[in-house]
Amino acid sequence: MSAEGPYYHEYDPNFRVAVDQQSVASINAGSRGLRRTGELRSSRLWTTGLLVLLPLPAVISVQFVGVANAAIVEGPPLSAESFGAIELSACKLSGVPQPVRCGVLEVPENPNRPAVRQLRISVAVIPAIGGQPRPDPIAVLMGGPGEDAIGSAEIYARKLAPLRQDRDILLVDQRGTGRSGALDCELFSPERPEASLRDLFSLAAVERCERRLSAQADLTQYTYDRFANDLEQVRRALGYGPLNLFAGSYGTRAAQVYVRMYPESVRTVYMGSVVPMDVPGPLSFAKTEQAAIEKMFDACAADSACNSAFPRLRDEFRQISARLSSGSVRIAAQGHDGSVQLYRGRVAEWFRSQLYRPRSSTTLPWMVHRAYLGDWSPISEGILSDARDDSAFSFGLFFSITCSEDIPFIREDEVAGETKGTFLGDYRVRQQQAACQQWPKASLPEGYREPVRSSVPTVFASGDTDGGTPLWFMEHAAKGFSHRLEVVLRGQGHTEWNECIAQIYQRVVVSGSVDGGSTPTCPPVSQPPFKTH
Repeated sequence: MSAEGPYYHEYDPNFRVAVDQQSVASINAGSRGLRRTGELRSSRLWTTGLLVLLPLPAVISVQFVGVANAAIVEGPPLSAESFGAIELSACKLSGVPQPVRCGVLEVPENPNRPAVRQLRISVAVIPAIGGQPRPDPIAVLMGGPGEDAIGSAEIYARKLAPLRQDRDILLVDQRGTGRSGALDCELFSPERPEASLRDLFSLAAVERCERRLSAQADLTQYTYDRFANDLEQVRRALGYGPLNLFAGSYGTRAAQVYVRMYPESVRTVYMGSVVPMDVPGPLSFAKTEQAAIEKMFDACAADSACNSAFPRLRDEFRQISARLSSGSVRIAAQGHDGSVQLYRGRVAEWFRSQLYRPRSSTTLPWMVHRAYLGDWSPISEGILSDARDDSAFSFGLFFSITCSEDIPFIREDEVAGETKGTFLGDYRVRQQQAACQQWPKASLPEGYREPVRSSVPTVFASGDTDGGTPLWFMEHAAKGFSHRLEVVLRGQGHTEWNECIAQIYQRVVVSGSVDGGSTPTCPPVSQPPFKTH
């Protein structure tokens, strides 16, 4: 799940690292050949756990790192002794065959009130296969906002396999997600399924969630600048050098914030389906979806099987839109007596989520035709199925970020112009505005939402059939990055991946540069066949 999709940390100044003589001997023996870029900060001893298949060495290789000179937003600079301890021990993650190292970093929830509440930031390191990792791991930044990183270990271990010979993969569950104090919300009610056929965000459910979470967390402390600070402390505590950030969707916002706050701590960046800092989602959603719908119609018309099955697709779509707008569409909902209304805005929002990638968008012509014939069950069942499936998504974090970093920056005089004449209309904007009305808001630092300017080598990649983040997002965000590659993935959608972009990214990470050649292109990917029956 992603933010544009269906619903789209701090320090202990008293900490000191104690290094015993045996550890010093091990460090001195293992440090030959490593590039020294700063003072020796710490040693890390790990022991083998019982849940793994292979033993880990008692002492893991130590890197020497310099300390970035960036300051924490709204707080003092991190001193050489300010980072806390992370004791990593062997663990097992689903889908990752080799042993992983897991640990926790404790940080204040609010860096300006460090004695009030502590958070436990969960970390997992998938070790380099070769056993001699370079000091620049690949750090994965997840989207949503609300997705966790550690739960996706199998995906990234496979996707980044060519680079794992000599680089670790660093997975940090963002504060408020996964194992780092997930801010979960139950927005779907099995007793009232009709509510999910009307509202993307049930206002009563959001208010209940806010009251429950506010009793255990300061919801103003879960913005991306706080996460960037957490990630920087993790980097330093583990003794890593500058990171290779690998970000997708809303995770690219996190990457941009980290690059601005800690420029010396970043070696390279990958931004897949970038979300610009200064574009207040969900204002752009309606026009982006409308363009994707038109592209879908054109693709169906150009496909002999789809066009033969649905020769009047545009007209059928107009008719079902009119029926939804009239309020005349009523369906049976499991667990509800009688019929319930199916709302146009809710259908349009669900269509938008299906338009993110070709493999889901190619079912829509068939669904439109079924609805035209009076069978709305494929659409209604799809909506309810997605609404139920929110177990791995932290909606509390989603609201904490978007209610502070996006919704307040939507001007009322812009809404009509950005949504009029579209299938979605202002539905998503109004739903999210209502959900955010009572949610606690963070005070953002001055200039926080300004476009980022950086010289860090960066790869931007976006699909040209993405119904969530259009190509102009990439063009807009990339302007501030002086050393960049912009790659259009033709025939692909949101945060998609193929062998071509994998090779481009691998070359950039290995060389640490985007220079030395023309802007690369990737061959188009064939569209999956349309569902016709």
